[in-house]
Amino acid sequence: PNFDMILEKNLFTEFISDHIFYLTSKTLSLMLETSGFEVIEIKSIWHDYILSATVKKRETSNISTFEQNRLSIGRALHQFADKYQEGGVAIWGAGHQALAAIALLNLKDKVKYVVDSAPFKQGKFTPATHLPIVGPSELSRAPVSAVIVMAAGYSDEVVKIIQAGVHANLRIAVLRETQLELI
Repeated sequence: PNFDMILEKNLFTEFISDHIFYLTSKTLSLMLETSGFEVIEIKSIWHDYILSATVKKRETSNISTFEQNRLSIGRALHQFADKYQEGGVAIWGAGHQALAAIALLNLKDKVKYVVDSAPFKQGKFTPATHLPIVGPSELSRAPVSAVIVMAAGYSDEVVKIIQAGVHANLRIAVLRETQLELI
C-alpha cells in the first residue's frame, strides 16, 4: 500500500492484516537501496493505492584487496615482532584499528602490552585478546625492545613522543594504511 496516499487521504480503513508493511515512497526507496538495489523509479499505480518500484541490482564491491592487505600487513607485523620478541614488543594505540589488528592478525602472543596516552583506557584490557593497556611511562618501568605504533592519524605524533623520551635504543615501526613502515 501507498502510505503517502493513506496519510494524505486519512484512510484509517486501509489498516488491515493483509498489509504487512506500510511504506512511503521515501521509505520504500531506502529499504530497496539498503537491500542492494539501485532505484530507477518509484511511482504510485492503481488509483494511487500501490507503490511500484523499478530497480536494478547494484554491482557488488570488489573487496579482494582486503585479503591481500591483511596477509601482507600480517606477515610484516609478525616478522617485526619475531625479530624483537626476546626483548619484548609493545603496541602503542588502543583505538579500534589497533585493537582489530591485534585480534584479526593473531598478534596477542607477540605483544607484552598496549600503550595508550588516554587515561580512561589505562588499567583496562584489550577486547578479545586481553592484553593490558598501560600509560606511556610503562615503557620505562617495563622496557621492551620494540614498539609498533598503531595510532592512525596520531602515529607521527606518537613517534615523536617516543623519540623524545629516554628510549634511544627502542626500535619503532608504524602501521600505515597498507604497510608497516620502519622508523
